[in-house]
This record gives sequence, structure tokens and C-alpha cells, in this order.
Amino acid sequence: MKQQMPEVPGSKQQLIKRKTKYMNRDEIIEKYSEIVSVDSLKARKLIQKLDYNDDPLLLAHIAQTYLDESRFEEDGTPRELLKWRKLKTAERYIVKSFKLDSNCLLVLSTMGSLRRSSGQNDLAIYCYEKIIELGIKGAKSDKCDLDKDFAKELINDSKFELYRLHYEDNPSLSEKYLAMYKKGLEKGINTIYKPLERFLLV
Repeated sequence: MKQQMPEVPGSKQQLIKRKTKYMNRDEIIEKYSEIVSVDSLKARKLIQKLDYNDDPLLLAHIAQTYLDESRFEEDGTPRELLKWRKLKTAERYIVKSFKLDSNCLLVLSTMGSLRRSSGQNDLAIYCYEKIIELGIKGAKSDKCDLDKDFAKELINDSKFELYRLHYEDNPSLSEKYLAMYKKGLEKGINTIYKPLERFLLV
């Protein structure tokens, strides 16, 4: 076993640990959001410093890291096949999160994304439709408190997800959701689908 070198007082390692120790919940979530797309493991370790077991928002964040790892290699390239062990771990966290708060927009969005990856399109559609039905009030649910702009992004991106989910079976409904999504963009709502052309189905 490789022996771990002791940390030198005042070293970079200790400074990072000290800084993280005194970060509050909001600061840790903000830091998580900044790095999750480039380093899911580091992002997850940040969230795990908090008391996450009964917090649906934090559980959803952890689930997202495992979901990302099931889809992408460490260098960010898409996997040819899903890594099912990671996907099942993500499922375990998001199911627990859903049981704690089934009306949280972020929880529903993560659940929908996972169900789509699992091929459970009916469940994914249910999640995204519920996000739209809840609307902005879903930003403040039982145990979930989201920024209003982020909530709008989740709602609008759900319309894009429904465009993709209905694309083959119901083209007219698919186009309707795409038009709704584009109207949201025109209003200045942010989106994760940038540039849009990369994600449109042809």
C-alpha cells in the first residue's frame, strides 16, 4: 500500500481543507455548481461534507455526479455504453431524494434525466410534465429552495426534454414543446443546451 505523505503545515492541501471547512451550505453548493461539469468527483466530495442524508437538494446533487459518470469518461467524452453501476448508484440517491420531496424541480429534473438514460421514457415524461405543471412555485417546495432564475431554466429545459422524448412517437407534440422552449429563450431564460444546434434532432 502506498504510504500517504503527511501534510505540511500551511501547505496547499491544508489551506484548501481549511477553506472548505468554513464554507457554509450555500457557498459549497455554489462551488459545486462551478465545478460539477468538469470534475464530478471533486464536486461530490464537496456536497458530502454537508449533512446530506435528509436533504433532497443535496441528494439530487450527489445523484447528478454519479449520473454524469455513468454517461461520460473521465476526460468528458461520452461513453459508448452506460456504466450501469454508476447509474444504479445515481438511482439510489435520487429515489431517496424523491421520497423526501417529490415536488422539488431539481429532484424531478434529475429523476427525469436518469429515467431517460435508463430507457424509462414514460417516467421521464411524467417528471418533465410535472416540472412544467408546478411552474415557478416548485422552486419553493417542502425541503427545496431554488433560485428563481435557476427554476425558470429547469422549467424551460424540461420543454426541450419533452421535445426530444416525443420526437419519434408524436412529432406534432414534439414541435409544440420545441416552440415553447424557444419562446423561453427569447425571454432571456438560460439553458444548458448550448449551442442549441448541437442538441436538435434531425
